[in-house]
Amino acid sequence: MRIITEAELRDQYKKAEFTSYRMPEGTRLTPSAQQFLSERRIKILTDTEGKPEHMTHINGKTLVPKNHPRIRFRGKLDYLQAVLIGIIIDVEGHGYRELAGDLGEVLEYFMQIMSAEVKEEPLEPLNFHGLSPTEIREQSHHPHRFFGVSHIFPRPGNGKLMAQLNLLRTEVRALELVAMDAFYGQPEGQDRSDIMESLNRLSSLVYVFMLQLASGKYAEKTRLASGVMK
Repeated sequence: MRIITEAELRDQYKKAEFTSYRMPEGTRLTPSAQQFLSERRIKILTDTEGKPEHMTHINGKTLVPKNHPRIRFRGKLDYLQAVLIGIIIDVEGHGYRELAGDLGEVLEYFMQIMSAEVKEEPLEPLNFHGLSPTEIREQSHHPHRFFGVSHIFPRPGNGKLMAQLNLLRTEVRALELVAMDAFYGQPEGQDRSDIMESLNRLSSLVYVFMLQLASGKYAEKTRLASGVMK
């Protein structure tokens, strides 16, 4: 039987405060661990007790309210992936296969962010086709130097694909704000600057896609009479 100590509970509580604690099978609490939970009025759940509907697991052991900032972050990230999948489908339908491939890589990186956050593991830095985060920022700040076009201001006349990319860019920016609530100024004091920095560069990268679309880099593939791409 594994013994759960007060130190272990304190460490989990620092990472994410909780109002209930589910006892893993085959474990028991030390007296000081029981006192720690009792002083904070944290309900102890066993395998025979059901999970309250307003609670969810933030990790394998800890239950938190469903409006916990980190749960909000996961929900927003999940939504953003759904938006991106829809955009990729539309982009492919318009024949922009290279752009669809680049967006697919962004989708894969979103999945890496989700995994790193849930597992509480470090996130690999964003590296897109060999471009460092600094290089991505430079390209987004100096479009004429890199792409021969001016900064893009959202307008209906820019077309549907440009509008969808701009929607994606703004959704990434919105996710940054949700991440701020989740990882800064919270009692657990968890530092996820790796996620914050990557989200910041991802919004810049999507803007680079917009600049490349405006410059003609993402050339639309013509269709043969048979409907097959060439």
